[in-house]
Amino acid sequence: MMKATINGSPASYAGSGKVTKSELFKRIELLEQEKLQAELVSQESLLRCEAKYRATLDSIDAHITLVDRSLRILWANEKAKEIFGLDIEGKYCCEALYGGKELCLDGSSCMTRHALRNVNTVKCHSLKTISRGGADKYFECNARVVSWDNNGKPSVVAKIFKDITEQKQVENELRDSMKMLRRNLACTIQAISRTVETRDAYTAGHQRRTTEVARSIALAMGLSKEEIEGIRMAGVIHDLGKISVPAEILSKPGKLSEPEFSLIKQHPQTGYEILKGIDFNWPVDDIVLQHHERIDGSGYPYNLKKDEILLEARIIGVADVIEAMSSHRPYRPALGIDEALKEITINRGILYDPDVVDAAEDLFTKRKYQFN
Repeated sequence: MMKATINGSPASYAGSGKVTKSELFKRIELLEQEKLQAELVSQESLLRCEAKYRATLDSIDAHITLVDRSLRILWANEKAKEIFGLDIEGKYCCEALYGGKELCLDGSSCMTRHALRNVNTVKCHSLKTISRGGADKYFECNARVVSWDNNGKPSVVAKIFKDITEQKQVENELRDSMKMLRRNLACTIQAISRTVETRDAYTAGHQRRTTEVARSIALAMGLSKEEIEGIRMAGVIHDLGKISVPAEILSKPGKLSEPEFSLIKQHPQTGYEILKGIDFNWPVDDIVLQHHERIDGSGYPYNLKKDEILLEARIIGVADVIEAMSSHRPYRPALGIDEALKEITINRGILYDPDVVDAAEDLFTKRKYQFN
C-alpha cells in the first residue's frame, strides 16, 4: 500500500490506487475546515474594511447617506444623523430631508431617481431641507450610483450633502441690500426728475414718454435687463441739464435765437456734471451726456461718431426725436408720429443707428405702439 500526505496528514490508497471511503471523508472534513477558516478570515477582513470605511465616512465634513432603489436610507454617517436625526436610517429619503415622502413619489424632482436612471453624478447647487430642529437648511448635493445588483442594475445611490446655509444667508442678505439700493436709486432718480418738472412740465412729460419708447425699443432689440434698467434710469432724467436753462427760453413760443439755442445745447454737459458723482451701477451720466450725439459726428456736445456713442444713448436719441416731433411744444404744434418716423427713416445710418431705427419702426408700424 502506498502512502501520501494531504495537508501534512498521511493518506492511504488501496492497491488499485483509489482513495478509500474513510480517507475521502477525512479529505472532505479537512477541506470544510479550510473553507470555514477562510470564511472567518474573509469575514474578519470584511468587518475591518467596513469599520475603516465607516470611520472614514464619519470623519468627512459632509452629510452622507446611502439610498436603495426603494428610496429608503440604508445608512447615514454621523454628520447626517446630527442634522437630520438619529432615526434617519430606514426612512424614505425625502421623509428624512423634507418631512414627507411626497417628493419621493415625484420622479421629476427626485435626485435619487435621476441618478438611478442616468447612472451619472447628479448635482444640485442649492437644495432646501429641514433639520431635525425644524430650521431650514441649504445644501449643495451630489448623488451617484455606487452599487449594482447581480443583474447589473443600479441598486444603491450615495448622496453627499455640503451645508451652504451660511453662504445662502449671505446671498439673501446681499440680494436684499441690492433691492434696497435699487429702491433708493429709483427714489433718487424720481426726486431729480421732479426737480425738472417743477420748472418745465413739457420737459418732465417728454422725459417719461421718451423713456417708455426707449425701453420698448431696447426690449425689441433683445437687450439685457441690466441694460434696459440703465436706459430707464437715464431716460427719465436725460434732460436734467435743462434745469440750468432760463424758463423763459424753455417756454418761448417763437423761434430760438442762436445764443439761446447754444444755451439749450449745453444741457447734456450740465446733466452729466450733476450726475457724475452718483454711483448708479450703470453709466447713466455718460448716457445723458451723449443722447444728442449723432453717428455721423454732427451731434453735440462732443461730435462723437458711431460706436463712440453708447448704444443706450443711441436708443434714447432716437426715442427722444420720435417723442419730441410727435408732441406739442410751446413753439409749434405736434407734427405727428408719421413725420417722426419719416425723419428717422430718411436719416437711418446717417444720424441714427440703423438697428435702433428698424426696431423703432417695427414698434410703431407692426406692433402698433401708442404713447400713454
